[in-house]
Amino acid sequence: MIAALIREQGGPEKIEVTEAENPRLKSGEALVSLRYASVNHVDIWVRSGAFRITLPRILGADGSGVIKEVPDEADVKPGVPVVLYPLLVDRTCRFCTSGREDQCENRALLGNQTDGTYAQLISVPTYNLIELNGIDPKVASAVPVTFMTAWHGLVSRAALKPGETALIWGAAGGLGNAAVQIAKLIGATVIATASNDQKAEAAFKAGADEVIIYTKEEVPSHVMTTTRGKGADVVFDSVGSATWQQTIKSISATGRIVLPGTTAGRETKVDLRDLYSRQLTVLGVYGGTKAELQSVLEHVRARKLTPLITREYDLEEAAQAHADMEAGRIIGKAVIRIPSRYSSKSPFFSCIG
Repeated sequence: MIAALIREQGGPEKIEVTEAENPRLKSGEALVSLRYASVNHVDIWVRSGAFRITLPRILGADGSGVIKEVPDEADVKPGVPVVLYPLLVDRTCRFCTSGREDQCENRALLGNQTDGTYAQLISVPTYNLIELNGIDPKVASAVPVTFMTAWHGLVSRAALKPGETALIWGAAGGLGNAAVQIAKLIGATVIATASNDQKAEAAFKAGADEVIIYTKEEVPSHVMTTTRGKGADVVFDSVGSATWQQTIKSISATGRIVLPGTTAGRETKVDLRDLYSRQLTVLGVYGGTKAELQSVLEHVRARKLTPLITREYDLEEAAQAHADMEAGRIIGKAVIRIPSRYSSKSPFFSCIG
């Protein structure tokens, strides 16, 4: 098969598109012929060296395709279009058995601890297969990591309620765009942030009631003016140290901070008096459960949630996709097209063959 992998961590140039061994199926696993993968910040963190991984590693957490081979006892059959639940979980630990498989003691993420979706084939436990049932496979590939994480953070962890105000940082990115849509689906008033007019337009299209262009206006002042001095009930902050102090200044007393990532810095100063005196809640978020992903997909199927896909790349352009995301050139989501085969006459095939 052909795959986009890294043999050492570093910049986008470390991504190599080459022949790789076909996956070897273990007991209870299915073989999936992938058609689309989508690009996430976690893919960049894996590639750049933010995580310790075993090398070489095929990148990619999100993917959709068609079942090629399954065990005889499986409930699904070959030929069925599926999207992948990206977390590998043991289903037996204390967290899994209490409904918190997102925190599985032996969890692994596709493209991180195991090979991922930037490839023609992948083997995963049959548990990780979710039938598309009418969802476009390209659309489905852009859903799991971002929408599942946003759902887990806003719905399951923060329990955002209709009528509350949510501040969503980075609303033009894949995760922020998902958070805006989910917050509006719940019935919240959504204040979003963006860096320029083009990205602000994308946030409005996702459903934001107001968009603050943070390069032109101070976010906490705008939030306090809009909320008449109260502040946001929930702040969805996936940026990290670059926005933490503004998040603290923007949130209401007894508010909830949802922290699903740190795209711009992992370390910051925290005045603990802010947390205890205003009784704030900080909610760490990592992924989500299969049930949460299935809930999201039901809304996608009903066209109540839709990932914003603005860029498409061929598999051999995976390095360019990473470079564009790091440079902030992608609004919403980027997907990678994965061909079922490469022609022997293709210039790409001849260069690797």
